[in-house]
Amino acid sequence: MSTSVTVRVSSVRSQNPRGFGGAIFTGVSVDSTGNTTDANAYVVVRASGKVLAAVRVERGQWWQVSGPVTDRTVSSNGYTMTERQVEAEEATLARPSGEHLVRFLADNPAFEGIGTVKARRLWEKFGEHLYDLLDAGDSVALCSVLKPEVAVGLVQAWAVQGQSRTLQWLQAQGFDTRLGCKVLSYFGSEAQQRIEEDPYRLLSWCAGWKEVDRLATGRFGVPLDDPRRLQGAVEEACYGLFADGHTAMLSADLMDRVGPLLGKPPSGVRWRDQLSAAISAGLANGSFVQSHHGLQPLGALVMERQIAQAVHERLARSSAPLLPHSDVEQLIEDVRTTDGIELNAEQRAAVHAAACHEFLCVTGGAGVGKTTVLKVVYSLYDQAGVRVVQMALAGRAARRMQEATGRPASTIASFLKSFKEGQLDGPTALVIDEASMLDVISMSRICAVLASHVRLVLVGDPHQLMPVGPGLVLHALSAVPSVPGVELATVKRYGGTIAAAAAEIRAGRWPALSDDVTAPVAFLPCAPGSIAETVVELLTLDRRSTQVLSAVRNGPAGTKTLNALCQERFTAGAAEVTYWSEEFDCKESAGLRLGDTVLCTRNMWERGLQNGSLGVVVEVEASPRVLRNDEGEETEKALAWVDWDDGQRRPLTASMLEDIELGYAVTVHKAQGSQWQRVIVPVTASRLLDRTLIYTALTRAQTQVLLVGDEDAARTAVLAPPRASERKVALDLALRRLTLAGSAQSSTSSLAEPSC
Repeated sequence: MSTSVTVRVSSVRSQNPRGFGGAIFTGVSVDSTGNTTDANAYVVVRASGKVLAAVRVERGQWWQVSGPVTDRTVSSNGYTMTERQVEAEEATLARPSGEHLVRFLADNPAFEGIGTVKARRLWEKFGEHLYDLLDAGDSVALCSVLKPEVAVGLVQAWAVQGQSRTLQWLQAQGFDTRLGCKVLSYFGSEAQQRIEEDPYRLLSWCAGWKEVDRLATGRFGVPLDDPRRLQGAVEEACYGLFADGHTAMLSADLMDRVGPLLGKPPSGVRWRDQLSAAISAGLANGSFVQSHHGLQPLGALVMERQIAQAVHERLARSSAPLLPHSDVEQLIEDVRTTDGIELNAEQRAAVHAAACHEFLCVTGGAGVGKTTVLKVVYSLYDQAGVRVVQMALAGRAARRMQEATGRPASTIASFLKSFKEGQLDGPTALVIDEASMLDVISMSRICAVLASHVRLVLVGDPHQLMPVGPGLVLHALSAVPSVPGVELATVKRYGGTIAAAAAEIRAGRWPALSDDVTAPVAFLPCAPGSIAETVVELLTLDRRSTQVLSAVRNGPAGTKTLNALCQERFTAGAAEVTYWSEEFDCKESAGLRLGDTVLCTRNMWERGLQNGSLGVVVEVEASPRVLRNDEGEETEKALAWVDWDDGQRRPLTASMLEDIELGYAVTVHKAQGSQWQRVIVPVTASRLLDRTLIYTALTRAQTQVLLVGDEDAARTAVLAPPRASERKVALDLALRRLTLAGSAQSSTSSLAEPSC
């Protein structure tokens, strides 16, 4: 059962519980005038940091909350009361008025020096005008009632509380405080006027089309065929385009996106007839740009051009190889003699290319020796006096890169966060692994901080999963003829049936697969309702060497269902990991048990964990064990201990629980770049299921792959073009234009030079 109730906060049980924002608070239910609706009931609200945004809960505030509710009877000192516990899915800070504003100011500790008497004097003096004075921060006017220092403190606290007229106005229109803060920070005191002029401006702050359109047409009376509405729909189509991964589209495709947003046109109106005017308006105000490649959101165009320019600079520069060809050959021979590494022709070509080019793409499927090439290339860079900086998008990939090469590696996010001017001075090469998942946002941020002298090497497999974010980088750049690139095609790491099946799938052909559970690669067809149970049974055959990889998190074959079944099968009755609940003053289960496989879902560098790290709960504390630092000071308390996949045993603490979940089954995206002896892949029809996902899952295995479920869905996905081919991008076209322009300029310069 769900409820919506206005709560006047009487106490805050916990502010920022477990260190992730939010609050647990209690209060009484009040009506719109502030009168208590039930004197014998009080409300307990649990609200996450996401729901509350940046607003701090204080005694005396009014909160409009909605979400699932549970009622329970509580007896105290002979009195019986009903406690309503609300798990807030939405929470909006409301503003009381009249006598209730007096109570709000007097009860809230944020308003230091304001008691009931002073608060009532303010209301008696100014009435409704008090809101105007507080919103304007007019402490001088308040000095007729308060001392100057108290007046200043009052307006400052009022601003922190977020009680501005604009925020209240937006809340009255149905928008939350977070959106109001964004609008207010941009428009300032003109916010209400600017939104009333064109409600569709709210689209720029991530408000959804439906709620903005409802506000515009319902509360502000914007006609269905109003130019502001059409232009807003075009802008929303561009946002949707970017969210779906595209960075460009043809004008002819725009109507397919705009039509569903606008709905049925008024009588006598054709949307297509009015679309050209809306496009012209969007071009005029910069919502999107008409480029040589069609329509592009302005941000997408800028990012792609920035990347293209960075690559072009490195391609256009004519510089001598880092080492002569003979020296590179000698280095390759030295590596063979010293380390026993025998490079094939493709790998040798990649090493020579790294010596000759300032930008390079090294591509190839799983097991073709990309890491081996990097090791030799790094020896080349060392000999040439070039410093190596290596990184990857995901924390787990960065850690594997570091382990494989023996050199430091970081995530792109941590590199950018800690970047300082001059950090890459001197001869430097930046190497990015698993670059198939690199989106234009991350790549443009990298290009923005790199000095032009830094060499760039992208390493990855365009046939694996494409970026989660917008655009394509490795796919697009490696398709440009002028970009130096070497594709490694000879499989070294794994062979036999797995290699053959992977090659077929990579090429878009469905291989003949056995249904024998003992075969190296097998497909075991079964009905959707029995996939999860079948996967669990197969996992029992060799649990410690096996990883389950799913395309999705939800559904009958999603990771959530599979993890729940695995826990029920493998650790039912085992000791539970518990933590102390501040709300209920008792122990609560963390959802983990002794023996469970667990997954880290966020980079925790300070703990040696990355997003995607896997481990096993090997010890559960009966009561939390105090942890101390080197100085003997108490830091945290261990609830349990986990053996992680890097061989380290680490404590599991309450502050980590938000980012630790069951890991018997993980998504294929989490698994990219990893390896296991045996892999089980549940297969159901899904919009995420495509050739690259199946190929990526298949190549995670070293000795056996078992696909389970809908074989027709798998076959259809493999035979169809990969989803990356459906993305409309302009990065490759932008680079081609720069290359052509550079060639033309070079030709003109040559003609102008006198002949010898």
